Amino acid sequence: MRYNPHNVSREIGPDGLEHMYVNGTLAIRIFVIFALAYVMSYAFRAINAVIAQPLVAELGLSASQLGFLASAYFLSFAVMQLPVGVMLDRYGPRRVEAVLIGFAALGAVLFAVAESYAVLWLGRALIGVGVSACLMAAVKAYSLYFRPHMQASLSSWMLVAGSMGALTVTTPVEAALPFLGWRGVFGVAAVLCVLAGLALWFVLPKLFKPQKTESVGDMAQGYRAIYAHPHFWRVAPLAMITQGGFMAFHGLWVGPWFTNVIGLSNAQAAQNMFWISAVLMAGYLALGFLTRRVSKAGGDEDQIMLIGMGLSLVVFAVQIVQGAQSGLWGWLVHAFLISSGIMTYATCNKPFPKKLTGRSSTALNLLIFIGAFSIQWGIGLGIDAFVAAGFTSTDAMRLSLAALWVVQLGSWLWYARPGRKTSHLISLSDLRY
Repeated sequence: MRYNPHNVSREIGPDGLEHMYVNGTLAIRIFVIFALAYVMSYAFRAINAVIAQPLVAELGLSASQLGFLASAYFLSFAVMQLPVGVMLDRYGPRRVEAVLIGFAALGAVLFAVAESYAVLWLGRALIGVGVSACLMAAVKAYSLYFRPHMQASLSSWMLVAGSMGALTVTTPVEAALPFLGWRGVFGVAAVLCVLAGLALWFVLPKLFKPQKTESVGDMAQGYRAIYAHPHFWRVAPLAMITQGGFMAFHGLWVGPWFTNVIGLSNAQAAQNMFWISAVLMAGYLALGFLTRRVSKAGGDEDQIMLIGMGLSLVVFAVQIVQGAQSGLWGWLVHAFLISSGIMTYATCNKPFPKKLTGRSSTALNLLIFIGAFSIQWGIGLGIDAFVAAGFTSTDAMRLSLAALWVVQLGSWLWYARPGRKTSHLISLSDLRY
């Protein structure tokens, strides 16, 4: 796809180097296409919360089996992050994401036709592989072609698009289940993945030239510098446990919370999940505008993340304590506040030079999805263990979530400890690896 050169400008960036920035309709096209692909990624992440009840009814899965099946997405997604980072920095976001999303289409087909738990798990894992670059490819593209003060806002607006994916798999999917079944839903998803891949390959402009000045091995060594940096390890626990924990809960266990703990029907639960996703989307949208204003005014936008995630922990604790008496409003407030967690990506990238942004983002994403995989499966294991110990299923879920809350609080305190601002000022312009 060719582009109008008037939509591209070359300017001297904050690092003193010349950078190419996109403008006008080209900027809108790049954002929209990456956002539409990310809709699929988020939809796949959240869909198990809606289909959990019919899936368990048809296959007779235990809580731990359901958690392990759902978390196969997070496991394969996590495994892909380091190679995805190298590929993004070497081959560019358009090529990488367009090829990978084909694996998501294949995984959706396998899930739709599966007759055994093993094939279901494989299909779910392939979906994770296929959408593993959807957000990181967009973050890489934005770091390459959009001005620095737009970075946090663009990341937030991407999550607005992702939340639209979550919205489509709540009430709409619940309404479609009697006609399509969960297998038909995944068949439709496979077709949408193919269409997204075609748009990425043929509609996005070819702005990025493959970087061949470094070998793949040398590029992989960049992860050593990233993982050795103290700022990375200040942000990583918060992202891994709190952001990853919300992904695990919102992607599966929020549905059983409404049906098993509160006693709602599957349709009522889906309706509640629709509103949670809608409020989450509103949170991302508000965050995008707020961080842009704070950043342009010279303020510390990371304070927004710190306060938002801290308050979300307070609300989460109240919901756990209330248990069966908890209401939808509490989860809506929690979703709005936890949206600030998306800022962990932009915060983590701050000390690193532009040539490492693909790898620094995926280095963090690896840990987030390891956290989401471990927590999503771990909640199921915890529920089964507490039930075996004699607790009711309601108390078993509350206790599992309470254990999660304790480690989330620890991760927030680790990030909030004195010296946080100093770590943001470390420069790696003389990075060597």
